[in-house]
Amino acid sequence: MTDYYGSAEAFNTPDPWTIKAVMGDYQEGLVIKRWDWSTSPNGGPSTETGLVKGIQANKGMFYKELYTTLNTYSAGTLPVLIPVYIDPEIVDLTRRATPLVELIPRVTNYGLTANYNQLTTITTAQAIAEDGALNEQNDAYTRRTVPIKTLVSVGRVTEQMIEASRPYLSSGGYVDALSLDVRAKTLSLRRLQEAMILLGDCATGTTWTEPVNSTAISCTYSYEGLYQLITNANSNGLGGSTSYRTDKAAAALGISDIRTAIRTCRTSGGEPNLMVCDYATYDEIKTLIQDQLRYISTQNIAWGITTLSFEGIPIIASRFLSTTAGTGAMTPYTGRSIFVLDTNVIEMRVLRDVTYEELAQTNLSKKFVLSVFETLIVKAPQFNHVLYGYS
Repeated sequence: MTDYYGSAEAFNTPDPWTIKAVMGDYQEGLVIKRWDWSTSPNGGPSTETGLVKGIQANKGMFYKELYTTLNTYSAGTLPVLIPVYIDPEIVDLTRRATPLVELIPRVTNYGLTANYNQLTTITTAQAIAEDGALNEQNDAYTRRTVPIKTLVSVGRVTEQMIEASRPYLSSGGYVDALSLDVRAKTLSLRRLQEAMILLGDCATGTTWTEPVNSTAISCTYSYEGLYQLITNANSNGLGGSTSYRTDKAAAALGISDIRTAIRTCRTSGGEPNLMVCDYATYDEIKTLIQDQLRYISTQNIAWGITTLSFEGIPIIASRFLSTTAGTGAMTPYTGRSIFVLDTNVIEMRVLRDVTYEELAQTNLSKKFVLSVFETLIVKAPQFNHVLYGYS
């Protein structure tokens, strides 16, 4: 005859719940306690078998193992037995928003150059005598031509990595290595676009510095950014002027400086609708507004973002602009700055938008490239203004 006792209270141990704490819920068919009655003709003793008997016979060892396995916080045998479950989320410690990539209109371009015309002079009409001679007034037009540039981001994932991660993918718990690299390279391309929109330089030097990783970017293959398009008077021939910038030469920024920059745009024909600055300037503007106007106006722009507003013009802060205070010889490449922009005359001309292509396989890896053919144009530089060099 065999007796089974499924209740923990029947274990006859100092702590009947210890077994359950170790084992979890009892599995079906587990022998907790069993008596094997003697079949000897002489009536020999019966024997007890099962888990409980084993624990009672080896209490010291059981409690030692229980303590060792459940309370090991330093190096020991248990930590290497616990499986590691890695959070599939990859935290991007380099995160930088790229709002200008989306806020600046992207316009389809035909051909290898972006071409547009400017009406630079309208000759003044004349007051004449009765039946006087009718002499035409000749206006002036200028054709501007800007070459399309190529931006690329290249990635590669080895087939060994792909195969090693396949079991994790099949269980639905981990990241796809190839997809992860495509995402990273997409971010890399977007960040180069954002930096080039603000600081790109294709005429005044051999390189300019991309601020995310302080990487030197070739001027030869870059397109001009807003600073060069607005303020460059000679080398690129696109209508910019030093009159469309204000160098504070290490003086403090004031409310009047921002108002003057806005007024300069408006008196030249522009209607500024966006200001972009670095984060130190963003905080400084909030302080100036609090001191002068006693309130801070905010408004919503794209994607429901609520941002600071100055006299009805939204201000966004960019991590791609320097927060270094001006020392008398600074530019937006090296110090604080504010871009006052009329986005109605700013376009990103796009011959081909961001495209994914797999490259030829020459070894045991998957190689790909993300590419975009584009260039930035400012049809009316005088409708914009740049403040920089302030402390």
